[in-house]
Order: sequence, then structure tokens, then C-alpha cells
Amino acid sequence: MLERLTIKNIALIREQSIEFSDGLNVLTGETGAGKSLIIDSLSLLLGEKADKSLISHGQTSASVEAVFTGLSENVLSLLDEFGLDRDDTLIISRKISLDGKNDCRVNGTLFTLSMLKRLTAPLMDLHGQFEHQNLLKVANHIDILDSFGNLEISPLLEKYQICYTKYEENQNELRGLVTNDKERERLIDLYSYQVEEIDNAGFYEGEEEELKEFRNQVLHSERILETLQNVVSLGKGDGYEFSGIAESVKKMSSLLASISEYSKEIQPQLDRIESLKIELEDTIDTLEEIKDNMYFDEQKAKQNEERLDLLSSLKKKYGSSVSEIIEYRNKTANELEKLVSSENRVIELKKEQEKLEKELCERADKLSKARKESALKMQTEVTAELKSLGMKSASFVIKIDALGLENRTVKGFDRVEFMFSANLGEEVKPLKAVASGGEMSRFMLAVKNITAKIEGISTLIFDEIDTGVSGMMALVLGEKLCKVSSFAQVICVTHLAQVASFGKTHFLIEKSEKDGRTLTSVYPLDKQGRVKEIARLVSGVISQNAISSAEELLKNAEEFQKNLK
Repeated sequence: MLERLTIKNIALIREQSIEFSDGLNVLTGETGAGKSLIIDSLSLLLGEKADKSLISHGQTSASVEAVFTGLSENVLSLLDEFGLDRDDTLIISRKISLDGKNDCRVNGTLFTLSMLKRLTAPLMDLHGQFEHQNLLKVANHIDILDSFGNLEISPLLEKYQICYTKYEENQNELRGLVTNDKERERLIDLYSYQVEEIDNAGFYEGEEEELKEFRNQVLHSERILETLQNVVSLGKGDGYEFSGIAESVKKMSSLLASISEYSKEIQPQLDRIESLKIELEDTIDTLEEIKDNMYFDEQKAKQNEERLDLLSSLKKKYGSSVSEIIEYRNKTANELEKLVSSENRVIELKKEQEKLEKELCERADKLSKARKESALKMQTEVTAELKSLGMKSASFVIKIDALGLENRTVKGFDRVEFMFSANLGEEVKPLKAVASGGEMSRFMLAVKNITAKIEGISTLIFDEIDTGVSGMMALVLGEKLCKVSSFAQVICVTHLAQVASFGKTHFLIEKSEKDGRTLTSVYPLDKQGRVKEIARLVSGVISQNAISSAEELLKNAEEFQKNLK
């Protein structure tokens, strides 16, 4: 349950901490006192979009923090999933800033808004005075029914959706192959040409570097030959007045050898000179061989340039390098193979389609049967709830129409619509066509009273759902909220004295002026304070007659609560 709510800098609320109890918590106050600010604050904790205009004037940020205790297994499982400890106390906070920053934390750990929504779903359920508009949307009815019959419907729906996804994928692929014959033929021609062009070129990894290296040699062939000649001549001494380097090293070796026996230090140097002589002679011979074998055939050079031109052409079409060209070729060849073999693929897909269609229809049929069984149970339970809310002649029917395969959706072949009649002898009609505002409030409460038990939501929040309700029906609504509070914590913002009288804890929301500012405050009422506030709700003024009415309402509520136990 929600144990404590702390609000800072939300509009007219400077700083406020509210300690909620279990059972029914009611909040009342004058119009414009700031009741909606409590709901706005709770909405922030539910992960709803933040409105920067909520931040108090002159402040740069606002925050809301909630403390929950007595966590259900559903919530504890989510904590496991999010990697948090299974603490019995859960602290959720959210801070919004003028610069657009959002800070959501759960037990000190940063959360995204989507994570926050998942975690708070089994913690709190908020229903506003316009919430019944969702009930009027036929598209939502199938989800409400599925939620009611969750244990039986959910596994069947999951299996149906797996098959549905496969069927749609098969249909899309088949549709693409069958309806684009001309495009397929065009692509086959194009891909065949591209693959053939790349294959005929026959480029391999590293060839571009080899071609460029050969071109570089051709461009600088004269300089290469001249330099090699000079190096060889220098080594051998050809064309020079002095002996070549190799001959000089040889003489150095001979001279050192003649005196090496006279000094131990000379022999190691002699060994080094000898090694140098051998290495130098070998190097000079190799360079001379390179020079003698270096021959640049004009035809070969021309072919080299032609190959580089071809490569440049292919790079413009298929990639910036040989590796990218080869990659493009392989990818195109795969696509070509698919296109060429598409006729066989069409046959395969059609066979697969027949199997999937049969399976999909079977799963849809099982799903529909489960929904019809759940619909009968839900009709009975909602009708009983409506009768307990003073609608003794109300009729509620869940209409399920079979759409068939051609009108399939991800939710099945069914169209679900709630049908309703508030009066005896009247034919049931679509809910949106016959229910008044007061009837819709009671209808929504009846549905939520049933589904909340199934979903295991621990805290139900109602924001003036008693709009359009008065007199005896207001008293009945209060009794129903009191009954709901026996299995879930209920927080209710109300303007009706009849509803407020059933509260276990009663909070007054009040607006005041202080230090030149208007502030909203929330505080619990004692017994005398409740009498005065309910008297105000009864007649607008706190007269003796209003006080007597308030005391009678409180007495009747107390008797009802005793009998409820």
C-alpha cells in the first residue's frame, strides 16, 4: 500500500507529506483548493508525461516521493527482474526540472519512465473523472475482457500471436514474390549483369596494390636503373679511380688478418669485417641481378593501366575497394539466387500458408471459446456489482462477433463490445449509446472492483468518479468504495458528503495565503474536523442542520463498516 506521499514545489504545494492508511482514504476541499495537484503528483509516479508548468513559480525543479509497504509477489518479481533487492519497503521518487531533465529513482537506483510504468502498474491504478471515456471505446473492450479472463485467455492469446506473426510474415513474403513478376525479371537481368561483370574482371584482394606498385616502377624506371647502376658500380669500383667498396672491405680483412695473431682484441673485429664483406658482396650481386633483369614491356605497362582503369570503373559502381566490390558481388549473387529460385519459394510458401492458416484458425477458435466462457462469468459478476450499486434492473451483455480470417488482428478473430441497459424492459444497446455520466461512473467502479482483484493491484486511486451521482446513489457509491477498500487501499478525491463519510482517514485540502503567496496544504481531520467538513459538503455552509446531517452520515457509515466486518 501507499504509506506516505511527499510533494515539493508542485504548483501551490511548497512542501507536503501525506501519511495514508489502509482502507478508504478520502480527500475533500473547496473547488480550486488543489485536489487535482495530488492526482497530478501521483500521475508523475506512474510514469506519465511531466508538465513543466507544474513546477512552483520561482522554483527550478519539483519532486514527488512515495513510500510503499506490504509489497505483493508481482512487485517483488519485478524487483528481481530489475536487479533490485526484495525489500519490503519501496521508495519511488521523481524529479522534474525546468531544463527538461527527468530523474526517476527506485530505492536509489535510476529508472527510465518505461521501467517506472511497469513497476507501478501492480502498485497503483488511477481512475479520473474522465476515465469512463476509455470504457466507451469499443477497441478497449477486448482488452478488459482478456484482463478478466487472464488465466485462461493469456496462454491461448500468446500461442495465437506466435502463429499470427508467422502467418503475416509468410503472407508478406508471398505477396512480394507473386505481385512483382516484372520487377523480379528486371532485377534478375540487372543482378546477372553485375555479377558477370565483376566475375569477368576477376580482381582479387591485394591486386590493386600490385597494379599501383607496377605503375610506380614504370613511371620511375629510368631513375631506378640509373641508381642501381651507380650503386653496383660504387660497390665494385667500376668507372671510379678508387677501388670499389667491396674491394676495400676485402683489403681491410686481409690487412687485419696479417696482425690478428699479435692481439686478441683484433680477431673479433676481423670476424665482423669478414661478415660485412660477405654480406656486402651478396647485396651488390643481388642489386646487379635486379638491374640486369629489370625490363619494362610497353605492352605489359599498357595492360596494367587498362586494368587500373577497369578497377576504377567498378569502384564507381560497386564499392571503394576490391574487398567492397567482392562483398557487393557476393550479396548480389545471393539475391539473384533467391530471385531465380523464387518460383520454388512461392510453392513452399503456399504450402506453409495452408498449414499456418489451419493452425491460426484453430488457435483463434480456442481463443474465442475461452473469451465466450469468460464473458459469461464477467456478465454475471458485473451485473451483480451493478445491482449492489443501486442499478437493480441493469442488464449487461458482452457481445462477441466472429470477424473471420480475412479480418484477423493480432488479438484474434473476435470483435468484443459491451452492451448495456439501465432500465427494465429496455433492449441492451452499445454502452456509449445508453449510459449517462452517473451510470458510467458506477459501471466503471463495478468493472474495476472485479478486475482489480484479478490484477492484484494494491492501491486504487479514484479522482471524482462520483461526478454525475447524487442522493441515494451517492450513498450506494460510498458503500461500494468501502467494500473495495476491504481488499485494496483506496484513495478517493470526492465532492460528495455521502462518499466522504465512509473514509477511514479523511484529508482536507485547503488553500491559504502566507507571506504574499498562495499555498495549498493537506492535513488529516480529527472527528470534529470531519463533522464540519462533511457538513460543508452537505449544504455549503456549516449550519446546525448541516452538522446534524453530517453526524448522521458518519453514524450510518460506521454502522455499515461494522456490519461489513
